[in-house]
Amino acid sequence: MSKRILLINAALWAAYDGLTSIYLVAFALALDASNMTIGLLGALPWIASILTQIPGAELVQHFRRKQIYVTFCLIGRLFWIPILASPFFFENPVLAVIIFYLIARLGETIADPSYTSLLADLVPEKGRGEFIGKRYRVLATCGMLAMVLGGLWLKQFPKESPVGFAIMFAFGVILAVIATLLMSKIKEPKYRDHEHHPVKEFFTLQGPMKTFVVFGTAFNFAFMLASPFFAVYMLKTLEMSYFQYGIASSIAILAQIITSYNVGKLTDKFGDKPVAIIGHFGTALVPLIFLAVTKNNLWMIFAAQTLSGIVWAAADISRYNLLLDLADPRKRAIQIAEYNIYAAIPLALAPIIGGWMTENVTFVLTGIPLIFVTSSILRFLSSLLLFRIQEPRAKKEYPLVYVFREAMHFHVNKGLVHGLHVVKRVAHGMFYK
Repeated sequence: MSKRILLINAALWAAYDGLTSIYLVAFALALDASNMTIGLLGALPWIASILTQIPGAELVQHFRRKQIYVTFCLIGRLFWIPILASPFFFENPVLAVIIFYLIARLGETIADPSYTSLLADLVPEKGRGEFIGKRYRVLATCGMLAMVLGGLWLKQFPKESPVGFAIMFAFGVILAVIATLLMSKIKEPKYRDHEHHPVKEFFTLQGPMKTFVVFGTAFNFAFMLASPFFAVYMLKTLEMSYFQYGIASSIAILAQIITSYNVGKLTDKFGDKPVAIIGHFGTALVPLIFLAVTKNNLWMIFAAQTLSGIVWAAADISRYNLLLDLADPRKRAIQIAEYNIYAAIPLALAPIIGGWMTENVTFVLTGIPLIFVTSSILRFLSSLLLFRIQEPRAKKEYPLVYVFREAMHFHVNKGLVHGLHVVKRVAHGMFYK
């Protein structure tokens, strides 16, 4: 029953996120936000995470975890109401969006240690990869449907109008409230850690967990340098409509849905490390393929998003499993909180630096192409750190090439060529009717 509640909660949360946060950049652009502002918006969730992880882990030691989740997530998600109202009631709506979005994220992130440790206790280690893969598919499916419906909804309004966004955000808030209250029905197991941990204990990671933190910190800076600007690239450089943006974004999620089942099975069979290496190396290709997309070959956005969905499914599921595997069950909440703190610092800094680079730096390239190439190089280099982590679940470490071959269920050349032809025909019909 508890696992079913976790999945329903994930479905509702994904729909809420697909109708709100996914379109926040588009909302900000409609309010005439600059690249620096877009970078700041991308940083705010991680600034919130840095500020709340230690308090969140401290709360776990004194209160029931589902109680913490329901209370703080409900408060945070209700702050989307002033966000959607900002164009109508504030003289500087962009500033209002920044302030209220930060508050909303503070409510969400303070509950992270509670939710993650609760999920780890509810889902047995045996078969955890399969469950995480199933949860990932639920998140991806509901998020994709929400994004497509959101794009269709916004299509009914002028591109600069905030009215469509406001109504859509309001519906997202309703789903968020339902998702939050649902968690109160869960049967919470007793938390394994009975000791009170002083603040200094949050900074005592050792061994494999410490190595994993170094990797997470480096990789997060690499990918977040460019992450907020993919939406800007599609909406401004490629001049895609909101509907086209929603469809293109949903393609990545559809690829994640299709891929995630096999990824979960692969991690259970061969371990999380080899899948993580393959997935994270793959993410380095995504920004480069985006640069090949122009207004004249817009169909290639489908190819770029398909690859993105596949490699991010592998990266996200395996990285999440590694975090749960490497954290000490007796101190899981504080170790996850410490990981989140370190990992959130580059996530907060990188988009701000990326926004500044797009407007002030020229080195062979300039603007968004510069940060795409830089991000690609840094993603590849940071992924090399995964080789230093010992596989925590599989009884032996399988060769990387062997795992990659197991993951490929079709002839590489024939499958890719045929797939690209299909993608081109579908995308051409959708974008050039």
